[in-house]
Amino acid sequence: MNQFHQVQNDIVQQVRGLINREINGQSTSDLHRQATRDLESAVSAWHSSYCRLIKFQRDFIQSLHGWFKLTLVSVNTEPTNGNREFSDSFMFCDEWKLALDRIPDTVASEAIKSFINVVHSIYAKQTEELKIKKRTESASKELEKKASSVRSIERKYYNSYSMVGIGLPDVGPDNGNVLDARDPLAEKKAELAASQRRVEDEMVKHSKAVEVTRAMTLNNIQTGLPGVFQAMTSFSSLMTEALEAVCTRSYSIK
Repeated sequence: MNQFHQVQNDIVQQVRGLINREINGQSTSDLHRQATRDLESAVSAWHSSYCRLIKFQRDFIQSLHGWFKLTLVSVNTEPTNGNREFSDSFMFCDEWKLALDRIPDTVASEAIKSFINVVHSIYAKQTEELKIKKRTESASKELEKKASSVRSIERKYYNSYSMVGIGLPDVGPDNGNVLDARDPLAEKKAELAASQRRVEDEMVKHSKAVEVTRAMTLNNIQTGLPGVFQAMTSFSSLMTEALEAVCTRSYSIK
């Protein structure tokens, strides 16, 4: 465990300063968000496994220690030659119990929990970005629908295919045009212009959301992940030292 976490810590320290300098960040997709959700679930499972590891080891040695106290160790007399080996075993068990009790496991636990919150905040930001993206796509579809309607009406009433916003032909007695000088599509064109502005606004919001999500993801991962592996490396190192000391003590038992 300690060896693996040392390797992970070394790797994460090496890539800590690396930044993707691509100007235009990739927009978040549903696959990206699902991957973030899966990462959050995996880290949560990791935290649960870590807590169970500590609890089960302590519960085991606590039960063994209690069994020794109730069964093998005389509380009223000094150890005799007959039960001295049991006394040595109890002392070994007692040192084992104390070693596990003294290991500071809270720091690593809190580091993993903190990283869970980091990943969750990234997921929330990605969800917000996707909502803006969907609003932009919806507004774009509505704009295209209105533009198509205006073009259709223009073809019908003006008998020509014109781009939206083109001016009406000159009217007057000399050219024989009997159309009303007022544009009958003025209201629809105004709606179309409003839709165009809405699309532009949503596109700007989406572009900013992509930048914010990308910057937040890079920053949170680069600052949060190293702390996790540093804490796990420190914890597993202390655990290794404690258990090695206990094992050394066991060698003296005859």
